[in-house]
Amino acid sequence: MGEKDKWIVKCPKCGRINQSCQHVSRQDVERIVQLLKAGVEVYESEEEMEHLEEHLHERPDRGKLYALVQPRFDLDDVVMSPKTKEAIDDALVEIRHKGLIFQRWGMRKVIRKNKGLSLLFAGPPGTGKTMTAEGIARVLQKPLMIVNYAQLENMWVGETEKNIEAVFQEAAKNGAVLFFDEADAVFHRRGMTLAPWTNRDVNVLLNHLENHAGVCILATNLARVMDRALDRRIDIAVEFEMPEADARKEIWRKLVPKEAPMGRDVDLDALAKKYALSGGSILNVVRQAMRSSLKRGKRHRITQDDFVKAAEREMKKSDLMSRDHMSTWKVEPRQRLGGYA
Repeated sequence: MGEKDKWIVKCPKCGRINQSCQHVSRQDVERIVQLLKAGVEVYESEEEMEHLEEHLHERPDRGKLYALVQPRFDLDDVVMSPKTKEAIDDALVEIRHKGLIFQRWGMRKVIRKNKGLSLLFAGPPGTGKTMTAEGIARVLQKPLMIVNYAQLENMWVGETEKNIEAVFQEAAKNGAVLFFDEADAVFHRRGMTLAPWTNRDVNVLLNHLENHAGVCILATNLARVMDRALDRRIDIAVEFEMPEADARKEIWRKLVPKEAPMGRDVDLDALAKKYALSGGSILNVVRQAMRSSLKRGKRHRITQDDFVKAAEREMKKSDLMSRDHMSTWKVEPRQRLGGYA
């Protein structure tokens, strides 16, 4: 077999083999290689063959891997705790003075590469992670590149790695802040229970993250499931906590428009004190209160009762989403049919 070294043969029982094993003879291997060189293809069914031929010559559209957006929010739009704001300030200081740190202060000699900045935003939903990512991009006067996970992962072997490389290359080309929202979906912990190609994809992501020269932000609600190798590659980890009562008061004032027709009985401070909600949940409450008011007619004002009912409804949402509705479903004996439940 003249070009044997170019072929990797794997037995389902013995694993990778050199020339032969007890299940596959050398003659078998040589015959398989000859058939492959001749262009022979084998399919389990006609449907599989038609599906593969249909997509064989399709070139993946790398443009769908991300959305390049102009940031809408400033950092001043986000209500943060002092600890969170300090971490964001640390990030901006390094970005603005990168030349000083790496050139005049000699950090380039230590790291020996053009190191970017990687941030991890971790916290409950609705606490301002995405808004802060937009705020950072706006301060830096850069676009925000939001990765599309549905397009990033590809069924074809090797395509996911190419997609990952394309995303980081496009971020560098556009000078964009690269943003992985819900990053636990792709930076999840590697292990034996995952398919080998899934572990390989995480390896590729980690490598590109470490060598990316720009700003990259990962946001997650589930930091505990992310790969432990991120610990070293993340430069600054920022925790977004549920807002305290004083922060909630500020959020209420930001999210209730001045143009909204408010009733005289509305007390936003009382709502902030009573209901421990995130900024995203408070926005939901404001919109629901508006809907309740409009159901009474366009001339009616939004009342305190509208806000209270909307807040109570929002508080029950998490309980609703955690409930197992299937376990409470029962079939009455008279509904049973022969041969079924």
